[in-house]
Formats: sequence, C-alpha cells, structure tokens
Amino acid sequence: MSVVKGSVLSAEAERELASRYVAGDRAVYRQVDSWIKQVTSLSTWHFVADTEDIASIVQLKLFTNLQARKFRGESTFRTYVQRIARYTCIDEVRKQRVQRDADRRALPVPAPSEVPDELQEKREEYEVFLKIFRAIGSECQRLWRMIFSESLTYKEIGEYLGIPEGTVKRKVHECKKTAIDLKEKLL
Repeated sequence: MSVVKGSVLSAEAERELASRYVAGDRAVYRQVDSWIKQVTSLSTWHFVADTEDIASIVQLKLFTNLQARKFRGESTFRTYVQRIARYTCIDEVRKQRVQRDADRRALPVPAPSEVPDELQEKREEYEVFLKIFRAIGSECQRLWRMIFSESLTYKEIGEYLGIPEGTVKRKVHECKKTAIDLKEKLL
C-alpha cells in the first residue's frame, strides 16, 4: 500500500498506514512530516521557537500515541496527525504567552485623554465580556481562568482535574462555542 494524495482509505487501511509509520516506513514518514509542516508553518502561531522544534515534538507525541494504540481509525490518519500538530502548536503558544492576571482591579484603566467614542466602545465591549463570562457557567469560567490567568496547558489542566487531555480540549471547545453563541445573542 502506498501513500496516494487525495485517496480515500478504509479505517483498516488508515490503521495500517499508522502501523507503517511506527515501523519506520520512510515514505509514510515523509508524508506525515509534510502534514505536520502544513500545520506548523501557518503564520497564525507566531512561534518564538523554531517550527522544526515544534515538528519534532509533534513527531514524538504521534509516535508515543501510535505505540499506545490510541489511533483507532475513526478519522483519517492525516486528520489525526494534523490534530496532534494543531494542539501541540496551541500548547506551545500558551507556553510562550506572558502571564496575565484576570483580576478586575488589575485591568488597565483608559487614560482620560482618550477619544470619548473609543472610551464608550471599550466600556461596552467590557460589559459584553462580563455578561458572557458570567453566563457561561462555573465549569467554563474555571477552565478559562486556568488557561488565561494561570497559563496552564491542556495537559496540565487534565492532570489537575484528573481527566484526559482530550476531554479538556473538548470542554474548552464547547465553552468557546457557548461564548460565541452568547455573544451573537447579546449583539
């Protein structure tokens, strides 16, 4: 079986592709490397670290997951690889982020010399944020504090809460969707 761009493989064939990667098949390795680079080379990430370092981390995570038989073929192997790459990039960006305190008293106060329209717009945005934050529920608030105030990674949050990293990612995604829905209702 060879890696053919654009081909649709069965779940069994996708698992076989993963097995070939673990076994060291060079063609599969090169294909996986190109899938990872498609994600890590996006300008969205604004890495301080070299993308090759990030790609190495992704390769290590992928190899570890595949050895532990975590890939079940429910998605394509490419999707699985690129999800690991995307979440690794997110974790790396978070590691590089400067810690911020979400305490209301610590938020910057606009200078009195600012244009009145801009000042009012900022107040309205802040009020919308507070309404959304209060409405998303305590679990989402707790997750957001861990992510944005404490700058914890998904893995660290999972360890702290005693749940798998994938569950943390799903919950954060659900919280984000809830917040977006609330914002649309408020605006």
